[in-house]
Amino acid sequence: MSIQGSKTPTSKPHKPVVVGIDLGTTYSAIAYVDDRGQPHTIINSEGDLTTPSAALIENEEVTIGKLALKAQITLPGNVAIFAKRDIGKPALSHPVDGHRVAPEFIESLILGRLKRDAETKLGRPITQAVITVPAYFNEPKRRSTIRAAKLAGLDVLAIINEPTAAAIAYGIEKHSEILGPQTVLIYDLGGGTFDVSMVKVDHSDITVVATDGNAMLGGIDWDRCLVRWLDDQFAKACKFRPSETETGPAWLMQEATELKHALTSRTEVKVRLTFQSSTLITTITRSGFEDLTAHLLDRTRFTVRKLMKDSGTTWDHIDQVILVGGSTRLPQVAEMITALSGMEPNLSISADEAIAHGAALYASTIQSRNAAKKSGEPETGRLVISDVNAHNLGVLGIDLQTRLSCNYVMIERNTPIPAKQTTRFQTLRDDQRSVAVEIVEGGDSRGRYGTHIGKCVLGHLPANLPAGTPVDVTFRYNRNGLMQVEAKLPATGQKATTQIERHQISVPSETIDEVDPEWSIL
Repeated sequence: MSIQGSKTPTSKPHKPVVVGIDLGTTYSAIAYVDDRGQPHTIINSEGDLTTPSAALIENEEVTIGKLALKAQITLPGNVAIFAKRDIGKPALSHPVDGHRVAPEFIESLILGRLKRDAETKLGRPITQAVITVPAYFNEPKRRSTIRAAKLAGLDVLAIINEPTAAAIAYGIEKHSEILGPQTVLIYDLGGGTFDVSMVKVDHSDITVVATDGNAMLGGIDWDRCLVRWLDDQFAKACKFRPSETETGPAWLMQEATELKHALTSRTEVKVRLTFQSSTLITTITRSGFEDLTAHLLDRTRFTVRKLMKDSGTTWDHIDQVILVGGSTRLPQVAEMITALSGMEPNLSISADEAIAHGAALYASTIQSRNAAKKSGEPETGRLVISDVNAHNLGVLGIDLQTRLSCNYVMIERNTPIPAKQTTRFQTLRDDQRSVAVEIVEGGDSRGRYGTHIGKCVLGHLPANLPAGTPVDVTFRYNRNGLMQVEAKLPATGQKATTQIERHQISVPSETIDEVDPEWSIL
């Protein structure tokens, strides 16, 4: 399979440069830090700061970026877009070039394009990166992102949350304007995901207090509202729907995106579109568009309010509300934030570049820290990040009283990491010879809608143990998102330990009561 794009330079090797990558649903960006400690977005081979996260696969030849995006209309079955929304799943939601394709493969192609363009511009090899993900990504999605990077020839120094990266960029780039510690709210509405995080910023000390979000809410959902509106207008005026043709859906999506962009700067837009010899002439106002998408904005408002309530914080304790992500350019976002918080949002950092800049700053810090450790010299820079766990982490078992499945939360969401928790459980039956600790991320009190991420089996228990024999379970969750689980039988000291190898298996609500009792320790 050949890949169109610039070639890696063949000049003599230089010291590798580390980069930060904002791997977005619709657009991606890559940045580095210069010798003066300033972050810069690396312009791609087409002269743009961002690269469309789109892949055209035709006859085993791959094109990434703007040309792939344009090819949606003529070759809709050969273009992969929005792969980030499917990351962590076995395959994209639709085939590409007639094949089932893994999302991480598409993501690796996008990362490879960013890597090659950056190497060409900088004239230096790139092998290490910090990559950002939505704060609300679960662990299978994070692991898939790491695998995508490895496929692209990148060693991942760290995976950090997008709002955390934005907070780093704000703390470092605007430090001369920040008088003392601040508590900021990062509202991150990207092309396909939404996060909101409360962060304490003290120049290079970044402490995440709480985070929430929706990995399936972003600018493309605003686009889809306009797609339906345009399709309805064609049905009324031209008596047919473009959505029912082979190329119509992709054409509608492109036109809807352009229309959305126009409505960010204009209060009214005249629409004149021709599709298959039929012409639509109409008008849409910004207020009409906002009515179409009010339910989407309401979902972000609800999440912000929930975060404030869960953290026990009032708006009086928030110093700044910072908007990042290209979709925050929608006027309705700033208006909603002002009405909700009573303050004008801070627009001082680039909505498109801040996340990549923050990732690059963190990558540079890790590189300096590693170099200092190797040489024995003191660190020259200091960047301290304290993050939180975005999802509950629990043990799935059987409640002895109700005999129903139960999700016992070991590490609650928004717990500062690293974290450790030990809880005593007990065996379910007499002469139980093994115990399996089934680990669940998220889900409700019975484990429904959660994600199984692994299990730790303590086997070969002594014979004739009575029901109710204590079993101590310990969760350890480190800064890199790795979790170690230990199950120990205090009576004998026998124990089993496992480092979770994440795998994504959704727990269907209709089968949750079929948990194997042998796995139950509640």
